[in-house]
Amino acid sequence: MNSIRLFLTFILSLLFYNIFPNLTVYFNYGTFSTSNSKPYLETYLTISGNSVKFAPITNGFQASVNVSWKIMKDTSIIKSANYNLKSPVISDTLQTPSFIDNQRFSLDNGIYNLVLIVTDNANPSKTTKHSEKITILFNRDKKIYTSDIQILESYAKTNVPSILTKSGYNLIPYNINYFPKKQTAIKFYMETYNLDTLIGNGSKFMFNYYIENKETLRRLDEFSGFKKQTSNKVNPLLAQFDITALSSGNYNLVIEVRDSLNQMLSQKKWFFQRQNDIESLSGYENGNFRSLETFFNSVQDADSLKQMVECLWPISSYKEREWQQTQATKKDPALMRSYLTDYWKKEAADTANPLKLWFDYYKLVLETNALLKCGKQKGYYTDRGRVYLQYGKPDQRNQVNSEPETYPYEIWQYYRIYDKATKRFFTNKKFVFANFMISDDCYKLIHSEVRGEVYDERWQLRLVDRSQQKLDFDQTKPEKYYGNNIDENFSNPR
Repeated sequence: MNSIRLFLTFILSLLFYNIFPNLTVYFNYGTFSTSNSKPYLETYLTISGNSVKFAPITNGFQASVNVSWKIMKDTSIIKSANYNLKSPVISDTLQTPSFIDNQRFSLDNGIYNLVLIVTDNANPSKTTKHSEKITILFNRDKKIYTSDIQILESYAKTNVPSILTKSGYNLIPYNINYFPKKQTAIKFYMETYNLDTLIGNGSKFMFNYYIENKETLRRLDEFSGFKKQTSNKVNPLLAQFDITALSSGNYNLVIEVRDSLNQMLSQKKWFFQRQNDIESLSGYENGNFRSLETFFNSVQDADSLKQMVECLWPISSYKEREWQQTQATKKDPALMRSYLTDYWKKEAADTANPLKLWFDYYKLVLETNALLKCGKQKGYYTDRGRVYLQYGKPDQRNQVNSEPETYPYEIWQYYRIYDKATKRFFTNKKFVFANFMISDDCYKLIHSEVRGEVYDERWQLRLVDRSQQKLDFDQTKPEKYYGNNIDENFSNPR
């Protein structure tokens, strides 16, 4: 599955509130081929029930969104669709389920631009647009081809085919690459084509699949499996892993096709993140890493080392940040390993285990990247992510997504915090973040009570300046209006 996800607001289900926040859509797609070698594009949408309005109907409440697709080649529209997608009917608006949509578009080989527009029919001001370049390439006569990897919420055998059906199973898509603790399994589907022409019809082969650590590329044998099949025009794979014991970290799901001599014919990877309470990271408990040197020497991927250096900037001094920026640009693996080892040894001094300090910090980095990122920007480079890593988890976090006349905003309160960058302590301090773009979940820090951070006594006016433009610079607060709770939310975050 191509790692394309439209997080119109990237707030995971465990953080959702039933207050009609910004329209939340998870988008993914996959390319497949029929048994007659006709390529097609399959699209997957998940609409968060907590982000759309459930309007009253005769027998309960129902949400409805309008979905518009255009698939273009150069300036020509090749395929298009426009329809209303409805949620299940509910009787209790405190329980608003998410709902899904699958579509299939028959397409020839080529490069296309997909344009998607989703609008809440009960609140037309909630609309968003997304475009994506898509390449389709299947050639039966040349080599083995595989479909994209489709990640599943669930699957079940069926005798009644539908748009969700492949190979006799109804496949319910899972449209994000983040697996919180409550997700105990990763389920997936993939198809392989042309094996009958390449190794001979009816020849034996094997699907080999496993999870590997993204940073070290180390295979986790406890999360692996295989299935033997005989070659055909289309060979499907439907499988799953129990990931209850998979610790927090960055991983790849790897699927290989191997012939009867165990020679690899093809390989496909799908990246995902896992958040869990397991103490050790990414299978490192089995790596016998006794020191920082052995751990960082095991990381072979230069991009992973680069991210390990970059993620230090929220807890680093200005001088350290300059060095990190330079080394991240050069991407010299040896220098980055040396710097990371020296950095954490210095942090640990003689009072702590430097390897444990690094692992503990990296867990927070993974949480930040999953929960607080902005578009393609890593979580540790966002304002909320930087504050989270620099000062820790707030004691109170008040998320206000639907107050009249204001942009969405958050207030974080710390009873006592330690600034890891300046090595100072503070008590009873607050931070205010605002989302001025609304549709991208990119929150900016607009005010803080911590010395050295952004301070703006007119921050309340910034929250409402889309409705109240003020030229009086002596005025620090907006005029009173119905539903204005900014003062109360700031005084008593909860």
